Amino acid sequence: MRWDGLSVDPKYLEALFAKYPERLTPQDLEEIFGLSRNTVYRWLQTGVIPAYQVEKTWLIARDQVKDWVWENRNTLRKGQTPRETEDQQQ
Repeated sequence: MRWDGLSVDPKYLEALFAKYPERLTPQDLEEIFGLSRNTVYRWLQTGVIPAYQVEKTWLIARDQVKDWVWENRNTLRKGQTPRETEDQQQ
């Protein structure tokens, strides 16, 4: 399987996320995905990326995002925005 010219398997995801702390920031997501700040915040606010907002602070668990990437790998590879999951809609 390929994603932006790179093989994608669980080992690749482990390596990709290894340098990041357990709690990610929106800036970390910008760097990981190569997205603009506006896109990252839109994905956070609409529940595309798994995260929790407490007042003005986003709580983003690295392992949840890594699992989310794996679950949405085909959609992300095609450049599409993943849909909200049932858990995210509740």
